[in-house]
Amino acid sequence: MTELSVAAAQAYCTTLTKKSGSNFYYSFLFLPKKRRAAMYTVYAFCKEVDNAVDEPPAGSNPMEELHRWQQELDAAYHGTPTSPVTISLAYHVRQLSIPQAYFDELIKGVEMDLMTSRYVSFQDLSLYCYRVA
Repeated sequence: MTELSVAAAQAYCTTLTKKSGSNFYYSFLFLPKKRRAAMYTVYAFCKEVDNAVDEPPAGSNPMEELHRWQQELDAAYHGTPTSPVTISLAYHVRQLSIPQAYFDELIKGVEMDLMTSRYVSFQDLSLYCYRVA
C-alpha cells in the first residue's frame, strides 16, 4: 500500500461519515472547518472500530480486528499509521492535542460487546455507555 496523503485520508473519512447515514454528519456542518474535519475523522474511527465487531469482514476474527485497530491507534500517536482513518486521526490529534485515552476507552467498550450481553448493575452499564457513547 502506498502512503496516503493527509488530504486523501481526510477525504476518505469525510466520505465515510457522509455515507454512514448518521445525522452526525449534518450536525458537524455547524462546526468551523478545521473542527468539522476532525469530527469527521473521529466519527470515522468510531464507526470503523464498531464495525469490526458489529459488521466484521467475512472470515475475520472481531477480537483480532480490534487488536489491529489498537495497533493503528498506537501508530497514530507514536508511529506511522497505515489506515486512511488513522492517518487522518494522527494529523488531528497533533493539531488539537486529543488524548489517546479516549480512543483506547472506545476500543475497550466495543470489546465489551464481545464479552457481555447483559449488565448486572447500572454501574457496569454506565461504564459501557461511557466507553462507546
